[in-house]
Amino acid sequence: MKTKQVIELIKNAKKKFFVGALSDTKISNIEEMLNVKLPDSYKWFLREYGTGGVIGVEIFGGGLRDIPTCVTETVDWRGYGLPEKFVVIENFGAGVYCLDTSRIENGECPVVDWEQDEGIGTREYDDFLTFLIERFSNR
Repeated sequence: MKTKQVIELIKNAKKKFFVGALSDTKISNIEEMLNVKLPDSYKWFLREYGTGGVIGVEIFGGGLRDIPTCVTETVDWRGYGLPEKFVVIENFGAGVYCLDTSRIENGECPVVDWEQDEGIGTREYDDFLTFLIERFSNR
């Protein structure tokens, strides 16, 4: 199961940081603030870890502020033309990785890369857990 693989990668990471795990109520608030339905695997991450990651990779989610990091980042990037149904989960400098919530099927959606001048890039992951496994591997 992919969740077990993610847990093992986090457990075995040399350096990791996670803060601000969220309740189901706060997760529902994120969906309302962004007007999206979040995939089940991302909700699991928010409940278990909140926001953070392993060395070199920071996944946006909950956090310690009143407004979750994923909301702040998504709203900011929408100002640069990010599609309304995208939720920012990681900033890679030139652009962001996003949940494409317009394509939810069976509780999951793909993760895509997006850049302001380019739009949707060529990198796509089937779902959030596949994305985490790829990003957290070899860290």
